[in-house]
Amino acid sequence: MPAALRLCFFGDSFINGTGDPTGLGWVGRACASQRTASPDLTVYNLGIRGDKTAQIHRRWQVEAQARLDGIAPAQRRLIFSFGANDSAQNIPPQHTLAEAECLLRPAQAYARTLFIGPAPIADDAAADGRITSLCEDFTALAARLDLPYLPIHGFLRQHRSWMDEAGAGDGVHPGAGGYAALADFICGWAPWQGLFD
Repeated sequence: MPAALRLCFFGDSFINGTGDPTGLGWVGRACASQRTASPDLTVYNLGIRGDKTAQIHRRWQVEAQARLDGIAPAQRRLIFSFGANDSAQNIPPQHTLAEAECLLRPAQAYARTLFIGPAPIADDAAADGRITSLCEDFTALAARLDLPYLPIHGFLRQHRSWMDEAGAGDGVHPGAGGYAALADFICGWAPWQGLFD
């Protein structure tokens, strides 16, 4: 393992942890579980509520370089998760995919990169159907880029804590239980575990 690791998380409100009364979200929980093995770990949560893929594409490089340029490439980590807002606002999927590819290719060249799919939207069946289709497109894109990709939509749709908490809240964001379930799911993913090698 490198002497120190810096992780930048880019995405929307699901990266940000919106709705979690603890403020941890899945990012805080998943990173906390690594602190014993990786005590010199710096985490930057750069999730912005409402961000679509194009907005993340425009900002990620400047924000990552401000935090990671001072360290060796082997110590840099980038984690992206986006697409729910594109689907909610009915952005044509070909636009989302083009933005995603233009974002992810240079990200892979800059740092070890993971891609995590969009979460479900509990209170909007039409938008959630578009997310289902987008997840399939993201799977194909990630395979073409040889990029580790974790689809989370199907898991979360079936997870009672996520769906019940989202339904009881704003219809989109879960509470602590939903984010804890997502953190556990991601922590069991081999490419996530490999980030800390």
